Amino acid sequence: MKEELKAIERILVDIKSISKEELNNMLKSLFTKISNHIDNYIGDYPTFIEPVYLEGNVEIGDDVLLGPNVYIGANVKIGDYVELSNTIIFDDVILGNNLKLENCIIAPNSHLNFENFKCNSTILSGKADSEKNLTKLSF
Repeated sequence: MKEELKAIERILVDIKSISKEELNNMLKSLFTKISNHIDNYIGDYPTFIEPVYLEGNVEIGDDVLLGPNVYIGANVKIGDYVELSNTIIFDDVILGNNLKLENCIIAPNSHLNFENFKCNSTILSGKADSEKNLTKLSF
């Protein structure tokens, strides 16, 4: 699983030259290898639909639904009322409240500091206070 994550993270460096077919194949491969690891998080009773893998120091808000097929990197903060499925969140990411992400990838060090956002099959990157200021690439 770690090798697939590193490969995906490497191709995020040049977001505009990503092969969508290659990325979809990488995601399929990763999702077949995700196992459960939900021991180390801060939060009150989030809902997990297996498999979900959490790295260290993950803070989860109220009424959050994670899974299936979710990987969350280290030092991630997830706001309230967030739903994630078939999604990869890399390290040092902040997600605002009331977000629904399906089949998405959030690049490292991204901050989605806004609310009421729904997205599907998209790479999201950057530090933004609104959807308009976010770097996005659909796949």
